[in-house]
Amino acid sequence: MSESTTPPRSNGKANLRRVDRSKLDDGGTGKSKVSYAQRRRRKHIFYAAIAAIGLAVAYVVVKSSKSSEGNKYLRDRLVRAQTLRDAISQRVGRKVDEQSKRKQFNNSNRYLDPRQLATLPGEEPESYDGKEGVRPDGVGDDEWRVGAKHNSRRHLGPKVDYVTHPYEYPKIMDEPPMDGSYPPMEPMKKIFETWGQDDLDDPPETIVEVLQHFDYMSKWQMEAALKFRDLELPFKVYNVPEVIAAGRKWTDEYLSEHFAKDDDFTPPKMRSTISKSVDNFFAFYYPDRWNTELLGPTPSVDIDWTFDKWARHAVYADETGLSSNSKHYYLEAGVSPKERHKTSDKWTFVSKDLPSFSSPEPTFFGFNPPEQKGIQCRFGERGVTAATHYDGGRNMVAMVTGAKRYILSPPNACPKLGVVTSRHHPSYRHSMLNFGRVTLLDESDDVVEMSEREREWLKIAGEAPTLSTVLKAGEVLYIPSHWFHYIISLQKSAQCNTRSGIDEEGNPNFGGLADVTKCTAHAYDDDDRAGD
Repeated sequence: MSESTTPPRSNGKANLRRVDRSKLDDGGTGKSKVSYAQRRRRKHIFYAAIAAIGLAVAYVVVKSSKSSEGNKYLRDRLVRAQTLRDAISQRVGRKVDEQSKRKQFNNSNRYLDPRQLATLPGEEPESYDGKEGVRPDGVGDDEWRVGAKHNSRRHLGPKVDYVTHPYEYPKIMDEPPMDGSYPPMEPMKKIFETWGQDDLDDPPETIVEVLQHFDYMSKWQMEAALKFRDLELPFKVYNVPEVIAAGRKWTDEYLSEHFAKDDDFTPPKMRSTISKSVDNFFAFYYPDRWNTELLGPTPSVDIDWTFDKWARHAVYADETGLSSNSKHYYLEAGVSPKERHKTSDKWTFVSKDLPSFSSPEPTFFGFNPPEQKGIQCRFGERGVTAATHYDGGRNMVAMVTGAKRYILSPPNACPKLGVVTSRHHPSYRHSMLNFGRVTLLDESDDVVEMSEREREWLKIAGEAPTLSTVLKAGEVLYIPSHWFHYIISLQKSAQCNTRSGIDEEGNPNFGGLADVTKCTAHAYDDDDRAGD
């Protein structure tokens, strides 16, 4: 029989060949499964990317934080280092500035030549012969005008106004002590260590006064003041109506109008002399005795400024805090003793505005008119310092405007003050010592240059009994006969004084005429050319 070609019978199960199911079209079911897998892979990739990004961000944040902390640390170190450098620089700078200031103070001083000073105790007298004949003339410096135009403190006045500065005054005494306890004295060196001569912008917060301070409008206080005056003891009077009124009236415009200028000396115009110094120190000298070949340039020269120009410079000095080693200018004027006997229309403004000083009849201030030698006025700018000297006449000093500091020493302190005793010396009866330098004695020679004679005199002067007092606008200071006074103008100021004859006895505790006569080793010779 032949092989059958009939296909095998199905048993209901598919008899199919094995095929790749992935290639079969199952109506979309296979395609859907493939997309899901891809999506899962993509999802895993996405999550992995997110995680990677997160890790990257975290790394950046951590790195940035560490960097910021590092930068902050570096910045802190930099600030600390800068602060340290600044502190060191300031300390060194202050030291350099102080040394520079001392060197400037020294270099500007004209009195290093020992022949300008008095001979020391025990030294042989020096021969001296000066024949200059006339007071030298100079030229005013106009360089300051540029600084005045660009001054940032214009119209602000002095940096410290000593008229309104705080003061502490002693209790009023009805009777002056007789035991020498008034006025209280201190060694000069201590006076200037407490408040330096040129420390005009840094005074004590409260200036403690030692002189009695009497109210002119109080009857019982003026009775007490009279007792002090009779005993030749210094004191001050305040609340003086005519001095206060003059202070209000004496503006720069008013004074400029009454001072002579442009060769117009028509009475009652007032003449003035303006002197220039290379620094703030002014010393009295007789021009006809000064020998420039022997002693060098004179302490000061006269210039042809008007009051108006002087006043502008004085305002500039206040506003800018003019340094002690800058050029300074000092104005002097005087009223003749004969003026008070003229009719009032011939009087100068000084006589009219200060009637108690010009009256031909006795007053508290001009109490001996026959012996009165006129009225002397001094107009000082910031820092102007007048060397110590004494006057024979009993001296009433009125501060009309501004303020000055007076350093007083009694007649019996004369041997300690470096007073020139040679009658032929150009500064006879005066001292050429700049007392402000007494605080520099402990400095080394490379910082401060001094002649041996100056150094020894300042050591002696540093022990001299001394008091310090500030005389401000509206007050009057009584300086007894033969008391030494060294004067520092604290700001632009106007001061006038009158003298009422000589008191020869003085005070038993502080001396008098006999002491200065012995000190100068010559017969008494009153001379009113001395500056106040």
